[in-house]
Parts: sequence; C-alpha cells; structure tokens
Amino acid sequence: MCYNKKAAPSAERVDSMKKRYKGAAALLSLLLLFSCCLQGCGKDSSVPVLTLGDVSISENVYHYWASTYKGDFLYRYEDVKNTEEFWNGELIDGKSAAEYFDTVILENIQYTLVCMQLFDEYGLVISASEKENMQERISDYLKEYADGNRNLLNQTLGEYGINMKLLEKIYIDDAKTAKVYDYLYGETGQTPIDDTQMEAYYQENYVHLQMIFINNKYQYKTDSGGKYVMDEKGQAVTEELDADTKARRDESIQKVQEGLENGESFAALYETYSELKAYKNGYYFSKGIAYNDPIYYDLIQKAMEMELQDTAVVEGEYGTCIIQRLELDEGAWKNKENADFFDAFENTVGDTVFRKFLRERFDDIEVDEDAIAAYSIRTVTPNYTF
Repeated sequence: MCYNKKAAPSAERVDSMKKRYKGAAALLSLLLLFSCCLQGCGKDSSVPVLTLGDVSISENVYHYWASTYKGDFLYRYEDVKNTEEFWNGELIDGKSAAEYFDTVILENIQYTLVCMQLFDEYGLVISASEKENMQERISDYLKEYADGNRNLLNQTLGEYGINMKLLEKIYIDDAKTAKVYDYLYGETGQTPIDDTQMEAYYQENYVHLQMIFINNKYQYKTDSGGKYVMDEKGQAVTEELDADTKARRDESIQKVQEGLENGESFAALYETYSELKAYKNGYYFSKGIAYNDPIYYDLIQKAMEMELQDTAVVEGEYGTCIIQRLELDEGAWKNKENADFFDAFENTVGDTVFRKFLRERFDDIEVDEDAIAAYSIRTVTPNYTF
C-alpha cells in the first residue's frame, strides 16, 4: 500500500466538475510571466506562510506547490482550462473554480506540513540512498533541461519560485509523507488498515445496483466490407441508429418499464432485455471514484436517492439504463468477481483514514492568508516537469 498525496481528498467534487465543464473552450493561456525580481530568482525567502510548531512552509515552497498542483490538474482533467473564463466560472456551492482549487491546494500543502511535524515526532529518517536518488533526479534535470548549466536550470525553476537546492529540500519533505504513512498504516505499521475499516468505508461510500442496459442511441459505422470505420485516433466511429433499430430498442425499453409496473421480476427482465450481462453480482459504484463518463455520476446520484429494490431510468449518451438499487452485501470488496469495481480499494481506504488523521492538526496551523493569495492557481505558472 502507498499513500497517494496527489489524489486530492476532494476528488469526488473535482470529478463532478468534469461533467459540468464538459465541452468547454480549449484555449490555453499562461497568465504569469517569470519575474526575477519578484521571485528572487528562486531563492528561498524563508518567510513562512504556513507554520505548525517547529516546522513551516515558506513562501517560495508554497509557490512551487501551487504551480505543481496546477500542472497536475491541467494534465489530469481535460475540462480544467487555464483561462479566465474557467477560473471565474462557478464550480461548486457558489465558489469559482479558482477559489475551489486554491482551497484544494492549501489543504494538500497542509497535509505535507503535518507530515513534516509527525516525521520529526516519530523519529523517522530519510536514508542516504534515498537522498542520493533525489540528487540524481535533479542531476538528470540539469542534463536534460539545461545542458549542465546550473544557472539556466535555476532560472527555469525560478518560474516556480525555487532553485535546485530548494527543490532537493522539497523532495525530501515530500518523501516524509510516505514515511509517515508507512509508519502508521503500512504492513508493519503501528495500526495497519484492517477489514473493519475497509468494510466501514465500503458501506459509507458505495452504492450497489443492477442495470438493464439498452443501447437506443448509436451504432458503429461500417464500410462497404462490414469493417468498423476508424478515426484519426484509432477509435471506432459511431453514428445514430437507423430508424428501425432505434424503434426496436425503444420498444424493448417500454416493455421493461411495463413489465416492472406489472410486477415482473427485475432479474427476469434483465435476462431477457439487457445488452450487458458482464456482472452477475451487479455494479458497485463509489461517490469517491473518478469515472470517465458522466453517466456514472448520474447513476450514483439516482441510486442514492432510491430505496432498496426501487427502480429508475437513467438516460446516457450511449444508451438507456434501467436500474434497481440493491443492498450492499457485506464484504463485496473481497469477492474476486467484483474486482473491477474495487481497484486500489485498500489504497483508497488508507488515504481516507490517513487524511482524516492529519486533519486533526489543521486547527494548529498558522496560515498567512495574504501571502498565499499571491499564488492563486489562476496566476501561477503550471509546473509539468519538476
């Protein structure tokens, strides 16, 4: 098991945003130009902006992390755009996208700060070989991006508020997070994640449903030889169903709905009409997982609003889903037949438990709100590399 700090604790809300901003304009605008005077050419100002006891995060380090998270968000989420329109747009609960992501960034940096304190409290160490690996990593950057010129690399790093020496310190402090996690929750840790915690997370975050899926939306386009037509990305091209096929599929949907109204069993209708029968145990979806299509969020939301055994219809881009909410069967995450729905489940539970533990110290952190406001996600340069 490994703690994944970049999986922001608010992943559910981040990914729900993807549906709202699907199809947004693709214009990418870098808003902040490097200023050697403003950023001190990457030298650590040593001015703490986050303080917890004897440990702190300096202004320059905060700048680096804000740039790094911005690069990560832009890379991972295709609907996050580096434009004024996106950053100003309302995202969640009246908050703009910039306000929301700035909150996520601050929270993640606070996790690092707490781990720095715990690392010292627990008497943990970063080994010499681990430090050497970090130095080699920076040396590789020096060769690849600056042709061995330290001044040039420091100038590049200065766009994110740091220099080579400070980057090494950042890597060391970042490594402390994994050390603390392993000390607490690793296989030989003080309190490894157990089945009770995993079952509790499963019961709290998952919904269980069975689904009758009928594709009344599209078909794959074929050429004169019956082969699929592919686009420039190697993906099969789709087109609207022909009128006769759509009529038959719509009729099947109607028959399913009529059957349910007349008391026919969902299981029997599933066997007769569903075009997907890959999961005999049903589907297990979690509100805390990132999915690649908005339909999953719609299914989760609808299922959470339903009582057990109730049914509902959810329309998607690729077809119609008629669902029935089922009881969460105990220990489903252990069943190999359900493995597709519980990928990295133990890591997810561990991350959740860890973050909850770290947040207990957040109230003790002193935050210089005015200083960190200068490093909003809307203005820092995204760091994709270092």
